[in-house]
Amino acid sequence: MSDISIQIVDENNNPVGSATKQEAWRDGLIHRVVRISILDKAGRLLVQKRSAQKELFPGRWDNSAAGHVDAGESYEQAALRELNEELGLKGVELEKLGDYYVDVTDDWRRMKRFTRSYKIVLQDSLPLFNLPRNEVESTEWMDIAKVKELVANHPGQVTDGLEQVMGRFF
Repeated sequence: MSDISIQIVDENNNPVGSATKQEAWRDGLIHRVVRISILDKAGRLLVQKRSAQKELFPGRWDNSAAGHVDAGESYEQAALRELNEELGLKGVELEKLGDYYVDVTDDWRRMKRFTRSYKIVLQDSLPLFNLPRNEVESTEWMDIAKVKELVANHPGQVTDGLEQVMGRFF
């Protein structure tokens, strides 16, 4: 379990404090997350399969990169950090897709989250991603239609975040 403090916000998305992820989930504290969708020149989406070691949604397909906004971080700083931590990707330009709010429960976790979603379109040759096995089991480039089919027909194989981003932005 992580004891890193994440940004806690009020119902208007204004910072009001910090807590660990587990405290936020247990107490239903509103917090921030980022989700990044990486597309190639052909319009395929990079999806990651989360490590089986992850506490939340282990072994499921997820956005290209995603994570919590740490205390004191901006959404953009968090997105760039997550890209580096999960894929070893640096020096990219983020395009904001939009924001949304969800209040969902998974097992004992009450996840009240403001989410900012970003997109990156890679124009150059595709990078070889450096995958930390405690975070990411594998990645795959999929056509958007295949990702939508996966979300629609196999919801137990995807994270709630991938489902939310696909439904809102693709």
